[in-house]
Amino acid sequence: MKINNISIFCGAHEGNNPIYAKEATKIATLIAKEGINVVFGGGNVGLMKIVSDTAIDNGVDALGISLKSLYELELSNPRLKEVIVADTLLERKDFFMQKSDAFIVLPGGVGSLDELAEIMASNQLGIINKPVGILNTAGYYDDLIAWMRKAVKEGFISEANFNDLIISDSCESLLNKILNQARPSDDDWTNRLGL
Repeated sequence: MKINNISIFCGAHEGNNPIYAKEATKIATLIAKEGINVVFGGGNVGLMKIVSDTAIDNGVDALGISLKSLYELELSNPRLKEVIVADTLLERKDFFMQKSDAFIVLPGGVGSLDELAEIMASNQLGIINKPVGILNTAGYYDDLIAWMRKAVKEGFISEANFNDLIISDSCESLLNKILNQARPSDDDWTNRLGL
């Protein structure tokens, strides 16, 4: 499957460590150099602003998918050609899944975690069949990854579903793996559940 659009889930803040902004700029630049458009949360704040500005500065489109309650608060990046405003979080995540061929999670908060879980569950259940990766900048997601490994060990997440998640602390490696990941056939999801 050709990847034309990648969703980037990330914080509405830049975080306390400058490396988060630096790596957000780097991954968005690499994506743009591949001629791939960026889909993001629409906000003109935090890592979201960095990702969208970087994509636009490097000649690709950034599609904002905002939430009605956040639309005025966060203010959409005025450089965007298009913003989709969803009424609910569920609708917003549906738009992300419809408009994206792959997903990358950068450091963020509860919203980014919710989006990651939604995409992983949707892949697991065969609703979508698309690559999803975590950019584990400065070990930000180490504890989450450790929990997932524990859930595999304890029999709550199948090994196949955990292994479907691409994890790297390198922007280049992560993007390369996402662009080249061999996806399971559409009917494999039932086997991956491990039931």
